[in-house]
Amino acid sequence: MALQTETEEKIIASAEKLFYQKGKAGTSMQDIGDDAGINRTLLNYYFRSKDQLFEAVFRKAMGRFVPNLAAMLHSDISFEEYIPALVETVIDTMIENPQISIFVLQELSSNQDRMPQIMKEMGINPAFALKKMEEERVIKVTGGMDSRQVILNLISLCIFPFAAKPVVLDILYNGDNEAYIVAMKERKKIIPQLMKQLLS
Repeated sequence: MALQTETEEKIIASAEKLFYQKGKAGTSMQDIGDDAGINRTLLNYYFRSKDQLFEAVFRKAMGRFVPNLAAMLHSDISFEEYIPALVETVIDTMIENPQISIFVLQELSSNQDRMPQIMKEMGINPAFALKKMEEERVIKVTGGMDSRQVILNLISLCIFPFAAKPVVLDILYNGDNEAYIVAMKERKKIIPQLMKQLLS
């Protein structure tokens, strides 16, 4: 069993690297087998298709931060306290794992139903967040803004600069990745401040 787990992890690691470098469409099962140092027959034994392998890679990527977010959301902290914790978790994870935003975009373009299912399986429950916001009367000072709009604003502020990194990096930071990373870290302070202004 240990050998099987080790082999699977090697396959997934190679697939994750190649999916990030070349995209899902540009990566073949043969490419993954060659990178992992295993033959195609053994690769097919563990993963019958590239789509099945991509799902394993995607679940691993999402598993790096979604369970933490779910745990925070279901904790006793207020929604206002939750915002900086969520922002820091998402941004730190995206900086350390830049492939995640790419995988999300690839998944949304190829299998729109799977991502919500995986997130729900990992404990993300929008109804809980909305209920918490209603109980804390979060939207009372936002002109009656739908609480779902508040969540969309928060998610967009966190995710967009990473999903659009090639454009943001080139246009705003002249290709300077170090300056881009510094700016992303600054957003851990900027976004909670913006959300606090919106909700106060």
